[in-house]
Amino acid sequence: MKKKKINRKITKKEKLTFKNIINKFTYFEWGMVLAVVGFTIYFSIIDTTNTILYLIIDAIAAISGILCVVLCAKGKKSQYIWGVLNVVGYVIIAWINKYYGEVMLNALYYLPSQFIGYYLWNKHTNEETDDVEGNKLNITKSILLVIVCGVGILLYKILLDALGGQGTLLDSASTTISVFANLLMMLRYREQWLLWIIIDIITVIMWILAGDLIMVTMWSVYLINAFYGYYNWTKISKER
Repeated sequence: MKKKKINRKITKKEKLTFKNIINKFTYFEWGMVLAVVGFTIYFSIIDTTNTILYLIIDAIAAISGILCVVLCAKGKKSQYIWGVLNVVGYVIIAWINKYYGEVMLNALYYLPSQFIGYYLWNKHTNEETDDVEGNKLNITKSILLVIVCGVGILLYKILLDALGGQGTLLDSASTTISVFANLLMMLRYREQWLLWIIIDIITVIMWILAGDLIMVTMWSVYLINAFYGYYNWTKISKER
């Protein structure tokens, strides 16, 4: 019996949807995303020490994380959707590696802030471009931010030492600065990216010491994206 061939036409709407997905990012942005995906697959294949479950969670955290930060650099509120997935995966990986500062930061602060951030960004998003409206800190607020961050790093290191954590100075610096960077992000300030640059450098060193090459790759691309984010948000804040 001859099988009947079924031809399904792709609608114009479907074509536009697919095209919109491809055009969501520039070539540079796609390069960052694909770099993380490619190196994640490669390092997962050559890894002989970690379990398959660990590598799967590691990969989910890395891929969802790069999508989150690239969308953030573009000023898109959809970054918070990917952020939830990234935070959950990263908490598990950080816990296994005894980076308790990272665990507390992500579980107690980043996770709920994904929902708060989405709400705040949604109220200040341009309906025509779907871009968030950016702000800039003045000199006085910038100096105060630096002082508070320094004090916070020292106090939090004392707590992490008491908990028996690993690499407590780097962990404390990364965690403390991240608190303020994320706050600036929710409030749509351009200067968040200067803090993210510092955080990314510290966290790359942390994961090099831990020997997790997937996390090293993810945070290295985060660092590149942070410079791009500062450039892009400088333009966004000028448009206001």
